[in-house]
Amino acid sequence: MRQIILAGDEQDLPVGVKVDIFYGMITLGSTTIWSVLTGWLLYFYLPPEGPALVPVALYGIAPLIAGAASVVISLPVGYWSDHLHSRWGRRLPFIFVFSVPMLVCFILLWMPPVQTQSPWNLAYLTAILAFYSIAYSLHQIPYESLLPELAVTDHHRVRISAWYAGFQLAAMILGGFAGLAIGWLGYSSAALLYAVVVVPLVYLPFLVLRERPGRQITSTQRLGFRQSMRTTLSNRAFLVFVVTWALYWGTMTLVQSVIPFVATEICLLNPEDTVYFYIPAVLAALLCYPFVTWLSDRIGKQRVFSGSLLASAVILMGLVLIGDWLPVPLKVQGVAWAVLQAMAISGVTVLTSALTAEITDYDEKLTGQHREGAYYSTMGLLDHVVVGAASALLPVLLFFGRSRFDLHGPLGVRLIGVVGGVMMFVAFAIFSRYPLRYPHE
Repeated sequence: MRQIILAGDEQDLPVGVKVDIFYGMITLGSTTIWSVLTGWLLYFYLPPEGPALVPVALYGIAPLIAGAASVVISLPVGYWSDHLHSRWGRRLPFIFVFSVPMLVCFILLWMPPVQTQSPWNLAYLTAILAFYSIAYSLHQIPYESLLPELAVTDHHRVRISAWYAGFQLAAMILGGFAGLAIGWLGYSSAALLYAVVVVPLVYLPFLVLRERPGRQITSTQRLGFRQSMRTTLSNRAFLVFVVTWALYWGTMTLVQSVIPFVATEICLLNPEDTVYFYIPAVLAALLCYPFVTWLSDRIGKQRVFSGSLLASAVILMGLVLIGDWLPVPLKVQGVAWAVLQAMAISGVTVLTSALTAEITDYDEKLTGQHREGAYYSTMGLLDHVVVGAASALLPVLLFFGRSRFDLHGPLGVRLIGVVGGVMMFVAFAIFSRYPLRYPHE
């Protein structure tokens, strides 16, 4: 296999940890609402007990259409953000403008027009979820594209990626309290509370963050939209990485969506007890992050990333083993599984952003342009395709059993571990073909 050796940049802007923290604060806000949405929207519209709000077999239509809307808009957003000229720069205006529409749509998702099963609920869910996905793309693609402009050295990128991943996990903790908030306030009031909490998280960073000057693409350098996409898709390192990432992200979407089912239908707990599946897992992962950073400096990002994929594949399969046939309380089994999975996947969580920035650097060496938006928008497009496909697959798997009162019990929930484990094994095999290496790797 031909490997491309990269020489790391020698100079970086004299920015401190403050910039890393404020950059991560934005993902703390956006990931918090994503966590609540992914963890509870399916449970809200298709509760394991009581009538569903939409026809079970048709639920997947909503995420598929929302994903399609995002697919249409993602690539133009990346191209637009690469070429935007404003006194705020290329990326920050998008983040500022589209934060509020994203939060408003998040609140509306929990306010269906009919309180019993109805096709109007399905139409409403589809429309609002599509608007949310579009606003999320317009916010998130420029935000992700900002990272390579804030950090240019490999060491700084791993560091800022660790902060970014740490805030993602903190967001999972905040999202983990959704069960308690829903139990106290109800779904719509809990959503409003979360939106109010998130507002300062996405806007305070504008007091600190500034884009790197001199990275705008001039009109004489500009590639046409089609040429830009062809150039992006001819980058072999990106193709290997993005397929790996899609499999990982699809698996995480499946797992995140069934955590409430694991807690209530496999471990026989209350919905409020789902918080115990988030907090210990997040704390365990946070403890792993300094080790991931240290190990990446010693043996290379690629080896740590690969090992994380493989370990996660093995542990995901363990979901099928949780049961009263083991001499351990069900709650302990479930929490232990969540903790081990969080620790295993920590390498992927930390290093994804650093690897993406590495790939955009390689593109800059080939084209002479800073086209981060083209890459992050392609990932954003794939994000929505993957989430939509995973969301459509979930009801199919849950047909095999989503409740302990079903004929085969929560068999469909257990199958998520098997399907996710296979997907992570495939991701591990594909990433072994990743061609970029730094000299010490």
